[in-house]
Amino acid sequence: MCEADRRRIMGAVVGEPLVGRAEELGRIATALARTAEPAGAALVLRGAAGMGKSALLARAGDLARERNIRVLSVTGVQAETRLPFAALRQLLDPLGPVALDDAEPPAAGLRALELLSSAGEAGPLCLIVDDAQWIDLQSWEALAFLARRLPDEPLVLLFAVRESDEAAARLAGSGLAETLVGPLAGDAAESLLDLVAADLSPALRSRVLAESGGNPLGLIELAATAGQYAGAGSLPLTARLERTYATVVAALPAAARSLVLVAALDDSEQLGEVLAAGAELTGGPVSPATLQPALSAGLLTTDGVTVRFRHPLIRSAVQQAAGVAERLAAHAALARVLPAESDRSTWHSAAATVRADDRLAHRLAELAARAGRSGAADTAAVAWQRAGELTADPRTRADRLMWAVTAMMKLGDRERAENLLRTLGEHDLDTGQQVRFLWMREAMLGEGWSGKTRHARLLDVVRRLIDQGDDELALDALGMFSLRNWWDPPPPERRTDIVALAERLAIPPDDPRLIRVLAHNAPTERAAEVVARVGERLTAPPSNPDRLFELGDAATSIGDHPAATLLLADAVAGSRLNGHVNTLLAALRSQAWVAAHAGEVRLAVIAGEEAQKLALEMKNFVGAISAKLCLALAEAVRGNDAAAAAHADESERALHSGGRHPFLCVIATARGVALLAAGKPVDAFEQLTRVFDPNDAAYHPYVRLLALAHLAEAGRLADRLPELEPIVDECRALAATAPWPVLTVHLRYATALLAAEPEPAFREALAADLADWPFERARTQLAYGEWLRRHRRPAEARPVLRAALETLTALGVTPWAERARRELRATGETVRAAQDRTAPLTAQELQIAQLAARGLSNQEIARQLYVSPRTVSTHLYRIYPKIGVRSRGGLADALRDS
Repeated sequence: MCEADRRRIMGAVVGEPLVGRAEELGRIATALARTAEPAGAALVLRGAAGMGKSALLARAGDLARERNIRVLSVTGVQAETRLPFAALRQLLDPLGPVALDDAEPPAAGLRALELLSSAGEAGPLCLIVDDAQWIDLQSWEALAFLARRLPDEPLVLLFAVRESDEAAARLAGSGLAETLVGPLAGDAAESLLDLVAADLSPALRSRVLAESGGNPLGLIELAATAGQYAGAGSLPLTARLERTYATVVAALPAAARSLVLVAALDDSEQLGEVLAAGAELTGGPVSPATLQPALSAGLLTTDGVTVRFRHPLIRSAVQQAAGVAERLAAHAALARVLPAESDRSTWHSAAATVRADDRLAHRLAELAARAGRSGAADTAAVAWQRAGELTADPRTRADRLMWAVTAMMKLGDRERAENLLRTLGEHDLDTGQQVRFLWMREAMLGEGWSGKTRHARLLDVVRRLIDQGDDELALDALGMFSLRNWWDPPPPERRTDIVALAERLAIPPDDPRLIRVLAHNAPTERAAEVVARVGERLTAPPSNPDRLFELGDAATSIGDHPAATLLLADAVAGSRLNGHVNTLLAALRSQAWVAAHAGEVRLAVIAGEEAQKLALEMKNFVGAISAKLCLALAEAVRGNDAAAAAHADESERALHSGGRHPFLCVIATARGVALLAAGKPVDAFEQLTRVFDPNDAAYHPYVRLLALAHLAEAGRLADRLPELEPIVDECRALAATAPWPVLTVHLRYATALLAAEPEPAFREALAADLADWPFERARTQLAYGEWLRRHRRPAEARPVLRAALETLTALGVTPWAERARRELRATGETVRAAQDRTAPLTAQELQIAQLAARGLSNQEIARQLYVSPRTVSTHLYRIYPKIGVRSRGGLADALRDS
């Protein structure tokens, strides 16, 4: 059967339907039709090998061209899975160069989106990615990132993915729409068989239909070879097909077989490259004519520039049929014709080598280091492991294998990491490597957030690292456990030991990493020192976003909210600018946490929603839960009871299933604040007291210090001041040695509520510098104004209540603003109901409006928010009518009025 016949039968000719695939074609046509709106869509065709996914994509390309939609395509190749962004580069190459070196996948996806959005101005585009399970992981993540940002772009992205565990892992949590391409129904299978082999005997016809199981490619190939394999029924379908193709390959002339093997092992489709390597392999001249037998057999197709396998199973069959010596020789031939020292040449050389080669191992190690720096952990893992296998020196080999383990754990590939660690355990490691090996086992394969970590062993590892003079690695080891120790504090003596080791390090005392270790491991014992060090660094903050985040996180850990606010804002901005997506996620999460506690609810919701979205995209499920907890608290403070309850309930379910019980304190806090905001102080006091009760599962020694003002307010409104007093006394005693800024402010408020003579206490509290604590200042003013009014001093109460109302309204903490408004009315003053013109906006819309009001262009906003300029433009046109303006010029006034 010739290639034209095969294409006709599989339905790849324009205008001919695919047999039995009307539903799948309908979904593709619907996605393509959206580009006229203009709007975009992404769709994954998922199914077993041979189900016709490639034929559907070919038909999709034809349908797109009929609609004047430009088509760009790429096909995944197993050999390319280790080359970062290889598939994305090939896909975008017709549009021009795009900078992908040293980019993390989300940043690469954003750059691709910008390029495609610009190209989309000339007309819609359709991107087709066949065999997406075999494109490199960086390209997949960048394209998935891109695919989730297409609602406002005239762009369709179509993937075909073969069913496998790897494909399932890639699709899990990707948020991409999928359609299953399953076996053909009985009547469709019979129709296809009529097209390809109408003259089969009834017996053979029945066998082909039964053994193909509705697999279109299987049906075509089995029909062509019916009767040749008596035992075919005992083999899986793909195995039968591969055996069929292997038989066809075996019948080719020797020179053609060599060229087909080179093409199967090559990570490029360039015909010239295949011919050059074929000449190296055969030792004689080859030409396109040498390939003709393979073309005639329907194994390959060529347009004179590229050469492609008609189906991935053929490539697989060729690779499996070749002997070890043949594969080694083909890889060596490819390495010789590729540019010397290039990454592709390095990979093929490594695949062709069976004994130690230190020069090649060094090249692989350099490649692995570059891949690791650019976020390509999967490439780094394979390269480090292969570099170790090719290294003769035992110590260097162990070092490289340890780096491979590190990369595997970054990928979350626990099984491979454990297997390699077992191998390392059999090596004769020197003292320093034994220390690092022990640290890796504890840090990477130890217990999770729940349960007690084996602190004694960690301390022993750190001591030995310090004794070996590796202070940087020792600091990394301490840092890895620090945040865990804040949430699940070890006993006091262990915290003392950790701090003592940190102080032994030959690290400058103002290093943000060291300050963060102190803040996480001794947040009360070393609070004064951390506050001072953070304050000193504020005068000359670091420029690196990672260091800014670490310093901001340290400030967050000891309740220095004003310093944390400044540092985290700079960390977020710097991470956006530099494309440090992991740091951006962590900084946004901390920013949401601080803003929620500080009453800056708009910022908390904006940062929390973006952090949650990023965390889910990056499959950081713990990060997504912690972001949701921040949202629960923020929604509670702004009086959105339903949203707060939903976030808290969802988080609790996830926490119990994951065993991360230390976070229960945040759920109790959010629920207590929601009850307080809803005017249920008795229930709020009961809920918030849990965080202060050491016998309760929701108790937390540090989180309670952030909730004292809420508890104090609930206690006053619920007439529970006698129960509040011992709690405040305990916090006051703690503040004498642990001067957390937030605790100091909360204690002034609580002291005024408990005072026998409240007025002097209120005046003292308000006399303090509260410029950086607007919510706490307004809360104190509200309580003081209420006291004044109840003591029949309305004239004195009015200015205090006015100031409280103005701040609380501006912050968006609606329940407290409404209380201030009611109190002000009760003094006899006429007060109009506040109107928040931004209330109808979503968090992302508000974020875009704020950035636009500051004068940023659509392009600048898009880069900050990891969306396209077109999406920004679309959102702005939705924003204007919602807040009653006609253009960007009115945004600043509208936001200021709100």
